[in-house]
Amino acid sequence: MHDDDRDLRALLRSVDPAQHHAPLDSHRIEQMMEHTMNDTASQSAPTAATPAAASPAAASPTARARRVWIPIAGVAAAAAAAAIAIPLALGGTPSVMALEQPVGESLAAGSCLVISAESLLAEELAFAGRVLSVEGDTVVLEVTERFAGEVADRVEVPQVVAGSDDGSGVPFEADGTYLVAATDGTIAGCGLSGVDDAGLRAIYDEAFAG
Repeated sequence: MHDDDRDLRALLRSVDPAQHHAPLDSHRIEQMMEHTMNDTASQSAPTAATPAAASPAAASPTARARRVWIPIAGVAAAAAAAAIAIPLALGGTPSVMALEQPVGESLAAGSCLVISAESLLAEELAFAGRVLSVEGDTVVLEVTERFAGEVADRVEVPQVVAGSDDGSGVPFEADGTYLVAATDGTIAGCGLSGVDDAGLRAIYDEAFAG
């Protein structure tokens, strides 16, 4: 053995925290190995014990998994809520679709049904939006929530002409927030679309709670 090897061994012995303890006998070593193997097997093997009968050691992996999944679920929810805003914030090109105002002649007085969640569920599209701009006869809505159907990032609709509104169309105001339902490219009238107030929001929440 070279002198360098002896020096290295001496150095290792000097920093060994168990240098002052007597060596373990073979029987004690076998006991410790068996204990280690049993612990490893119990952690990796599936258990059929019910939650009430499971030991704390067996339940701890599940508890750890719960602690991991809770923050992940929170991140997923936040990601879903930001799904509309993030692409636009990153400079992406927003998708645009157009809808028409309902035709007044097709909505004879008294023909509207009572506004209900069932009426909303019959519509192809439903969303919440904020008026991004009003330029001439064109209103641009920025979609903030999607309830039903494939709704673009922005929706263009014609503005109701002042003095000609018979109550069938939806007049939009700058910076206002609205709830909109539509079918066949036409906004649903009869009160199914309008200002995002507590009353209409409650009906939308009831219809699209799931």
